[in-house]
Amino acid sequence: MTADQQSRDPVGLSGGRLAEAFADLRRTTLDKDENLLDSLFDLIDWIEDIETTHAAGSLLSPSIARAKEVLKFTDRFMKKSRNSLTAYDASEGALYVLFCAILCLSPQAPKLFAVDNLDQALNPRLVTRLTSKLGIWLNHADRERQLLFTAHNPAVLDGLDLLDDDTRLFAVDRNSNGHTQVKRIELSDKLLALNKEYPLSRLWLMGHLGAVPNV
Repeated sequence: MTADQQSRDPVGLSGGRLAEAFADLRRTTLDKDENLLDSLFDLIDWIEDIETTHAAGSLLSPSIARAKEVLKFTDRFMKKSRNSLTAYDASEGALYVLFCAILCLSPQAPKLFAVDNLDQALNPRLVTRLTSKLGIWLNHADRERQLLFTAHNPAVLDGLDLLDDDTRLFAVDRNSNGHTQVKRIELSDKLLALNKEYPLSRLWLMGHLGAVPNV
């Protein structure tokens, strides 16, 4: 395991300090709001609990480098005697969900931050659910905090509430001269009518939202 070369507070650009940041978030925010904690746990269906521990010796091989604090996942499907996992054993998607939650909810997170390719490491249903939580988490923590993200997976769109003016979708494309152009996608009467028949993900693939190549 190598150190995060882009260390930040509360969490590094490569996920450094994830355990410490989650411990802080759990203590200051999540344990004070059961609904908020459940909104996070609902995204990782196999977990019973997530904690941090300083005593990871029984869970990790001595050959593995470790930080002072280590994430500890309790798997609700495994035998009770063997149902504790660390971040080294958990799925990349589970760690990514924690990373996003910390950036949205932590008091130490920046007022403005960006995530490139939000849909990475996530299956389509999970990325839809995660997207639907982002606005809720941001509003809970700080209504002035802004998240910008890019995505290529159509399933992301089905988690967006475009009727909320705080949630905005932009199509980034190139014109015939190769110049980048950005267009905000708003739910016009025509799109609303189409959206009653098809989800936004399908409308994007059908070409109604732009930002798809002519191939």
